[in-house]
Amino acid sequence: MKEFVYGMRLRGFSIGCQPKKGLLRREDDTTGKYHDIIVYDRELTERETADYELDFIRAEERL
Repeated sequence: MKEFVYGMRLRGFSIGCQPKKGLLRREDDTTGKYHDIIVYDRELTERETADYELDFIRAEERL
């Protein structure tokens, strides 16, 4: 299975600030570019990334 990683551009992780469906976890962004990094078990739609102001970072295989 794959994990899909997104960066939160304009706000941090909080109630209503990211899609809930398929959310696996939140991570700190060590680069300082994003408020938070969020990881999903599915690829988000274009509308979701636009509505929640998220940047797609990468897709990676789950271990």
